[in-house]
Amino acid sequence: MSRLAFKASASMDEVAAAVEGHRDEIIETLMELVRIPTQTPPGENYDKIVERMLPDFRELGFDARRHDLPKDLFEERSRRYYPALEGVRANLLAEYPENDRPGLALYCHLDTMPAGDLSKWSYEPFQPFVRDGYVWGRGTADSKGGATAILWGLRIVRDLGLPLAVRPVVALTTDEEIGPYTGVMHMADTGVFEACRWFYSCDGMADSIAIGANGGFIWTIRIRGRSVHSAASFLGLNPIEHSVPLLTELLKTKRKVATRRSKLPISQEMKRAYGRSHISPVLNVTMARAGVKHNVVPPEYVLEGDRRFIPEEDERACIAEIEDAIARARARDPELECELEVRPFYEPFACDLKTPWFQHIKALVAEAKGSPLTLAGLNGSTDVAHVANVTGLPVAINGLARFAETHNHSPDERCRIDDLLGITKMVAFLATIPYEG
Repeated sequence: MSRLAFKASASMDEVAAAVEGHRDEIIETLMELVRIPTQTPPGENYDKIVERMLPDFRELGFDARRHDLPKDLFEERSRRYYPALEGVRANLLAEYPENDRPGLALYCHLDTMPAGDLSKWSYEPFQPFVRDGYVWGRGTADSKGGATAILWGLRIVRDLGLPLAVRPVVALTTDEEIGPYTGVMHMADTGVFEACRWFYSCDGMADSIAIGANGGFIWTIRIRGRSVHSAASFLGLNPIEHSVPLLTELLKTKRKVATRRSKLPISQEMKRAYGRSHISPVLNVTMARAGVKHNVVPPEYVLEGDRRFIPEEDERACIAEIEDAIARARARDPELECELEVRPFYEPFACDLKTPWFQHIKALVAEAKGSPLTLAGLNGSTDVAHVANVTGLPVAINGLARFAETHNHSPDERCRIDDLLGITKMVAFLATIPYEG
């Protein structure tokens, strides 16, 4: 779609100029949010960050309120899997007053990954700063930059007096980084998005527009041993040593899984890095723990990992593959005693690449960011999948993440200022440029 196809092209210039004019204030808002640690686990300061943002949306004329996950649901669907979680599961819901416009949901999450070992950071993760064209701090790219963009995009629309082409419904929610049941999932289940026609997520890759994602689950295999003093280790059963055939079979399964491909294309960054054209499933062994002292044969060895599965795969079949690997390992080593546990994470989803609204999104993103982006799938997993599957809404995802650059989930996280401003423009365009489909 050409620039001339937009009826409100003059307003796009106004928006772009206003966003650039508020550059310092937008950056300062992001840094203010970063200064409120919202690490999960445990899920700290959720209420604090929501209460900080509620007045901003009320001042814009929204009915803004907390939409907390009920405690019983939290205990049943999240904390039972992660006992370290604690605190209120606060979320922000802001709905614009009823008008005759179609509803558009604007989403981002407010929680972050833990900072982890601070000695691995070159700066304090919750003392953000600007340098070399980036805002640095935990949560800048994933995903408080997106929350900042939603607020400022709508604020600029209000300040410019531009007519809305949609009725915005803003969902800034929590627990996305850990799941398995999050604020936005609860909103979908309670009908918050019933009046919406589209769903736009500002939590995603910066170099593509995602319209699908892998699902995922977490697996744990507990290998039982017989603990004795190491001086008489021949009287015990060392679970670490007996894990060898199990690891061998898991790696065989990993290689088999890695050959599969989805119909969903992969993001440009991932394509350049890995040479793949489409998203793929993965089986990972990511954690191993055992032992209390070097001279004691441990009583147990625990292996853990995750399985990301493409929309075309069945979750039950994916679990069965791991069960088959365990069975083969037991056949090779009759003394191997182990059991498998599976914890849910997120389901997969895939929207139709031919959905006309996505062409509208591509055109707006090209204007907002200055270059065209392709439709793709996420190799990772997202709670937005539940929204897509429950509501049937077309879901588009475009954010500030550039895995090789922004260090999401790693020390020294940062986001490009240009990406922050680009998403802010995109929110304003979505709110004001009519979709003629």
